[in-house]
Amino acid sequence: MKFDESLQQYVYQYEDLIFSWDEEPKEEYISKVKVLAKNYKDNLDRIIDFILPELRGMYGDVSKEDVKNNLGQAIIDYNQGTVTYCDQSFDDYHIFSFEFLNNTFEKLEHFSVDG
Repeated sequence: MKFDESLQQYVYQYEDLIFSWDEEPKEEYISKVKVLAKNYKDNLDRIIDFILPELRGMYGDVSKEDVKNNLGQAIIDYNQGTVTYCDQSFDDYHIFSFEFLNNTFEKLEHFSVDG
């Protein structure tokens, strides 16, 4: 766990995901991270299906595989219930994000593109 000056949040990297908090989390955060990481990965196809229509509107006929390859590292903000992709490789300037309403990633809302 470290404080990231650029994000102004506490961050922890687990596997290929970054987890962030506004305030330093308590000791039990590791178990939450493991559950969220598993659920995120188990639902990655559902997540891609959720964001794919918007990405096709922006970038043309992209496939699910294109999205998997170009999303980049996910930043999961546990407190805000958001997933953000700051280093996606579809272009050099957009940031993608969406909200998840429970730790299972079964209910997704509000995909947005900033930049």
